[in-house]
Order: sequence, then C-alpha cells, then structure tokens
Amino acid sequence: MAKKKWLLAVPVLFLALALAAADWQGETAARIVREADYPQLAESLQQQFPQLPDKEKAAVSLIIGYCHSRAGNPQAELSWMNRYLGEFRAAAVNLAFLPVAVRQKIQKFRQSWQQEFPVLWELSAAPENAEVDYYDPPSDLKLRLQASLPCDFQLLARDGTPVAKGVVGTSVETVRLPLGADFFKTASHPFRLLLSPRKAPEKTVEKYFSIELDYAFPDEAEFDPQVGALTLKGRAPRPEQETQTRVVSQRTRFDKLLFKKTVLKELLIGAAFFVVNATLITSTIDNPDTSLFAKSSLFGTRRVFTLAGVGFSLSALSKVPKLFKRERVVEEDTRELPEARAANQALERDLSLARKKVRVRVAVKAIE
Repeated sequence: MAKKKWLLAVPVLFLALALAAADWQGETAARIVREADYPQLAESLQQQFPQLPDKEKAAVSLIIGYCHSRAGNPQAELSWMNRYLGEFRAAAVNLAFLPVAVRQKIQKFRQSWQQEFPVLWELSAAPENAEVDYYDPPSDLKLRLQASLPCDFQLLARDGTPVAKGVVGTSVETVRLPLGADFFKTASHPFRLLLSPRKAPEKTVEKYFSIELDYAFPDEAEFDPQVGALTLKGRAPRPEQETQTRVVSQRTRFDKLLFKKTVLKELLIGAAFFVVNATLITSTIDNPDTSLFAKSSLFGTRRVFTLAGVGFSLSALSKVPKLFKRERVVEEDTRELPEARAANQALERDLSLARKKVRVRVAVKAIE
C-alpha cells in the first residue's frame, strides 16, 4: 500500500514542478513589459526561486539580475548576476516565452556582464597536492584556476606580498604557489586573488580564500604540527645506562681561608678592644691628675670597650665549628641496560613507520 502511494506521489511532484515553472514564466511574460512592475516581479521570483527546478534557476537568476538593474538596485543586481555567472557558469537559457524586444535587451545585458565581470569558476588544489607527506612536503603547491573570461591574475599573501601572477581564462590553468619551510606547520593560510579582465582591466575584482590544512596521523600517536613532534602514546625513551655512586673514604678538613676571613678577623678586633681598655683607659683612670668628671666618663667608655671585646670574641668562637668540613671521596659505577636499549630501538623503528603515515590534506576554502 505504501509503495502505491509513493508511486502516485512521483507524478504529482513532477506536475507541481511543471506548474511552478509555467507559473513563473507566465507571470514574467505578463509583467516584464512594464518596467514599473520590475521591483515586484524581482521580489516574486526571488520568493519562488528555492522551489524551482534546477534547470530553471539559471534563467530566473538572470531575469532577477536584469530587473534589479532596470530598477536601479546595483547591490542586488551584483548578487544575482554573480550567482548566474558563477554558480550557473553563465549557462545558456531559453527565454522564448518573453517578448522579442525584452528578450534582446536581456541578452545584451547578459553579454555585457560576461564581457566585463570576471567570475571565478574554479579555485582548488590540484589532485596531486590534495594530500601530501608532512615530513617530506613539496616545494610548491599546485592550484587549479578557471574564470569566466580571460583575466590577468595576481595572488597575494596575507601581508600583501605577491606570490604568483599570470593569465587565467575559461580553461583550467595550473598555478604554482611557492611554499615556505614552515608552511605546513600552520593549519590556515589566507590569500587574496585579484582578477583583472584583459579587455577592461579597470574592473578588477578581489576574491579572498584560504588554504586549509587537515592533519591525519595514526590513532596510537600524538602529533603537534607546529613543532613537528610525533610521539607514541604511553611510550617514551628510556635511559640506556644506570649510574651508582659509592663512598670510598671520608675526611675532615680545616678551612684556613675561612678561618682568616671570619674567626681570626673578629678575634683581632676583640683583642684590640681589650688592649685599649687595659692600657690606655685604665692608666688614665688611675692617674691622680685626671679630674673626677673625666674619670666618670672613662668608666662608661671602659664598660663599652669591655662589652665590645667580649662580643667580637664570642662571635668568633661561634664560627669555629664551621671551619671543620667533612669531605667524601666517591666513585661512580656505570652499568649498561640492554633491555632499555632494545626498547628504544623498537620505539625509534615504530616512530619512523608512524612518521610515514602523517599526512596533510589540503583544501581551498572561499572567504565571503
């Protein structure tokens, strides 16, 4: 039962499409003779466009572009003519349902656009460059170019540096794009393409696109394209030697240089305070000619000198333990690890095989 319903639905669908085609053609033939109706006609055709058969869309896009041209809407005209010339490649259309005078005007309008407005029909990577070896990349990348009319072209990098130029026309041309050493380390490369019609170079158009790179590598590996590092999951190089250290002997050494810089220096300073205190200050105090006021001042000075001498002496004594240093004489024994060496050799062999499987898929993507 379901099969019968489906078989009945197919003719109904084709009938609906045929009626839709007849409807837009009848409406266009009736309204296109009055330029005042062009805006409404263009809007109506645009609403019907998604439901129309593919074979009718080229003619409809051309008529919509013509209506917008006559109605003074250049942006919409450009959009629909770019669609007609690009998506439908300026396909020949049947306009026999239109009045002769209008049909001739549309044909002249179409020819004018074809002669002056370049449309990029193809921009893609050549089949031999669609996939390359990451570790053995080509020195240049081949691009396929095809336009709707003969043009001089210039290909510019993101920073404006010219990278290629030449002539492209209605047949497919192969353009060689020289590559830098680090080209395949970055996943996206934007470019700008200038197309200048040979008969009207002042009508140059710009096209923006990017070369996108997709990296394919084994599931058991981890890959970083920016540095070209490939590792195998759960596997890392192992040390092939093991070193053991043993103490042969020990000894205690007295550091004479440190003794002179620290302990001896502070002992001498402390001794100097004691000598001055015991001789000069004490003899002055014991002198009967010294006044009482001077003696009272000297008592305080003697106490300060005594404390200073004691302080420097104690500081020097506290540093004595640091002068004795224990030293060890050691020996190192190195032992080879054959199992680790065999594992590293196997790892390097597997990495070499995995590197051959790292591939870069190249695609050209238009930037609107």
